[in-house]
Amino acid sequence: MRSLLISLPPVVVATVLLVFFCTVSFAARGLVLRRCGEETRDELAEQAQGALTGMAATFALFIGFAISIGWGAVSEAQRDVERHASAIQQMTWELRNIPDASASAALTEKLAAYASMAAHQDVPFLARGVTIGLPSSPALDDFETALNDYVAGQPDRVGADGLHSAMSQLVSSASTVSAVASRTLPPPLVALLFVVAVLVSVVMGMSTVTYGRPSLVFVWVSCLIPALSIAVVLALAYPFALRTGLTTAPLRVVAEHLAAAT
Repeated sequence: MRSLLISLPPVVVATVLLVFFCTVSFAARGLVLRRCGEETRDELAEQAQGALTGMAATFALFIGFAISIGWGAVSEAQRDVERHASAIQQMTWELRNIPDASASAALTEKLAAYASMAAHQDVPFLARGVTIGLPSSPALDDFETALNDYVAGQPDRVGADGLHSAMSQLVSSASTVSAVASRTLPPPLVALLFVVAVLVSVVMGMSTVTYGRPSLVFVWVSCLIPALSIAVVLALAYPFALRTGLTTAPLRVVAEHLAAAT
């Protein structure tokens, strides 16, 4: 389901939801028109109109809560991407301070390979919430092993503390990016949104049983609101789906600079 939602443009999701909610609304209207007399219809319409305000307010509250959760995860993911890019840059500076030019170049090349994979190949996996076996994982392990071998081979261990600290920050920031990528909206909240939206559509249809056909255009307009709202919530549900507004530009910039330097 996650892969399907990520692959669909938000406008397609909103259109499908609009058709679904309108179908529910018109079905409820048709059921009341067929099964109830005129007096009963008037009573149901009046009661539905009274209930609609409270239900719409409740739906708006749930939508606002869901959007705040989704946007919070996206904002956190963006900060983690920037921290990871900063950690890679810090490691680059530490590698440039290595006295042995050949060792510095070899380690920088391995770091560049990792940065390139993290910036380009990892993103589709992170969007799907896959955090184990990322394409960049072998490159990071290879770089860490090479760095530890270099430090272990230095008798005076000059600069070892700085390299170990930078490596710790690099691994920690990579883990944080993976952790936030696995976040999503709680399934009970998503289910609750759909249930409330369906109930609002049913009540909306019942409230229109006294309307003439020309006025039914307002049903489409009214159903558009929950359709767009849920489409926005689903668009923000997965932090690394790039339609959320998250950008991996900081990682790409660092990767490009490293590639140019090797």
